[in-house]
Amino acid sequence: MSRHLLLTLIVALAAPVFAEPGAREKELTYLRTILSEDLLPYANLEVPAAENVAIAGAGADQHLGLHIFPGQKKRNGGIRAEVSVDFPFTAGETVRYEWKLMVPPGFKTDAPRNRWWIIAQWHDQPDKNRGETWSGFPSRSPPVLLGLGEVGGRIGFGFEYGIDHAQKKGPFFLEPGKWHTLAMVVRWSQQADGRAALYLDEMAKPVAVAEGANMHNGYQHFLKLGMYRHLEIQTDNWIYLDAVRITREAGHR
Repeated sequence: MSRHLLLTLIVALAAPVFAEPGAREKELTYLRTILSEDLLPYANLEVPAAENVAIAGAGADQHLGLHIFPGQKKRNGGIRAEVSVDFPFTAGETVRYEWKLMVPPGFKTDAPRNRWWIIAQWHDQPDKNRGETWSGFPSRSPPVLLGLGEVGGRIGFGFEYGIDHAQKKGPFFLEPGKWHTLAMVVRWSQQADGRAALYLDEMAKPVAVAEGANMHNGYQHFLKLGMYRHLEIQTDNWIYLDAVRITREAGHR
């Protein structure tokens, strides 16, 4: 699939940060291209401007494009263009996160430096049940993440896991222009019984499994998909998402 075809029928609907009256409906127009109605109440776009997001494709083939580029504005203190889904769960539950991902032909990485570049992360947040807010909340790296890079001339990603990111798996390679299906099945826990299994394309068997604590605090960690990267990377990039599904795994506690 050519980059030209991927960028056809781009729709630019949003105000810079979806903050003006009526902006939520515009934001939902984007989100509906990749999310089912039951997930929309938990979802938001984390983009600084309309230039960072687009709807690509036509009809049943519509999907969401996220864009980062040199000189763009920051959002929440960083260079990012992400979809955030704050799916509710309690510690001990197992949740399956599944989505489709494509990097277009001509995608430029940060090789050979390969500075940090996150394409999926599960991030901690203040515990609303305890009255906590983001004010004064400690800044911590996500305990589960997928990071993009280039190895041997091939685009790939690594799986990092744990409170201290001690477990690193990969690389797993992506073919530009091809839709890949990814899934992460996580048993959420602050204890040693935490676990995450990563699936790529073939859903019968995980390509990586990690175990141990995966929550900074006892409150639900939220998913962010898209791109969030080192401030000094200067490439212009699109990434495409589709078919995001989040479900609890029955019988798992």
